[in-house]
Amino acid sequence: MTDTLVIQMPAEPTADAVWITVDALGAATTAPNAGLLSDAAIDAPVQVIALLPATQVLHLFSDIPLRGNSKIIQALPFALEEQLAQDVETLHFAISERNSEGKLPVAVVSSALIEAQLNELASSGIYPTAVYGTAEAVTAVPATTVLWISDNTIIVREPDGSASVSDPEELTTLLELKFPKTEDGSDKAALSNILIYCSADQNALHEEYWDKLRARVQSIDIRIITDNGIGKLAAGIVAKPGINLLQGKHVVKRDLFESWPIWRNAAILIVAAALLSVMSQAALVLSLSQQEASLDKAASQTLQSAFPGTGDLPDPWGQLQSRLQGGSAAVNSGPDFIQALIVLADAVGKSKDITFEALNFRSGTIDLRLKAPAVENLDQLRQSINESGSFIADIQSANPSDGVIKGRVQVKAKGT
Repeated sequence: MTDTLVIQMPAEPTADAVWITVDALGAATTAPNAGLLSDAAIDAPVQVIALLPATQVLHLFSDIPLRGNSKIIQALPFALEEQLAQDVETLHFAISERNSEGKLPVAVVSSALIEAQLNELASSGIYPTAVYGTAEAVTAVPATTVLWISDNTIIVREPDGSASVSDPEELTTLLELKFPKTEDGSDKAALSNILIYCSADQNALHEEYWDKLRARVQSIDIRIITDNGIGKLAAGIVAKPGINLLQGKHVVKRDLFESWPIWRNAAILIVAAALLSVMSQAALVLSLSQQEASLDKAASQTLQSAFPGTGDLPDPWGQLQSRLQGGSAAVNSGPDFIQALIVLADAVGKSKDITFEALNFRSGTIDLRLKAPAVENLDQLRQSINESGSFIADIQSANPSDGVIKGRVQVKAKGT
């Protein structure tokens, strides 16, 4: 599958963007990079994910009872109006699938802000296939509160997947509120688990407080991140995508040419399979044509041997059927009859001066009435048929009449 370029947009206009390319499993295929967006655009794959600063995207849950995305999007601004500080007319709303509790995840961002971010990406030749808030790239962990601490933001992911954003200066206050001590000094949050992602500098700054906090929770796990943690964020958003903000008027419209690299391998396999099928059918048609030519030759030989004076005919089978019916013969078609005619044509070719008076074929047995100069000719015909290994011939009678031998020969498939 095609790799995905994940770009973390800068929180400040003067700051650098950070990016990395990962595969379908989230494993890095390039080293992390930082710089201008135009640098990220060089050799960018078709799949591009942009992560907006966590402070720019608000994540909520809604109990709105409506079904159907278009109806929900129309009603959401009014359903959430009391929870939002801005005028809903200036906001862009995006949704995802309802969770196990039936609640609808909602992402809200300023319409002007997302348009500005998309325009900035486009000016560098980057057209993302998905846009998420950075908070959704921080993977939620069951029974654990996850904290992502950067220089300008704290992202908190709760076990239920909800996300909130705070200022780094409020870290101690935030944790004291979430994991407080009771008046008697007992630990109210003794069963809580905390997973903290932070830089080495942030860890050194708060190390003393970690020790205090460790005494009142079940566990604290500190993970040091580098390069703004872009590798971890990219792996998280690829493995478990959140709410794609490219909805409504921002939905991505991709043409076939843009999608071609994704489907190229599959298309090549389909075309190869089709060509193999055509070639197989052509080979089958050629084989059947050769078999048909062989059978026509056998029928023509039988016709010319049985009825001397017959030249090359375009339809030897039709002529043979007509001649045999004209001689009061009964013919039932089938594979054995065709095989018998082939053997008979070969045998007649080896036994000269034999002519047919009648031929009858039923249930795998051919009864022949024929004329031969001598009994030896009939015996030669019998031996030739027996040598085929497929049929056995018996001379039923051989009587002299008008200077020739009129005989009856029965031919059966071997083993019948």
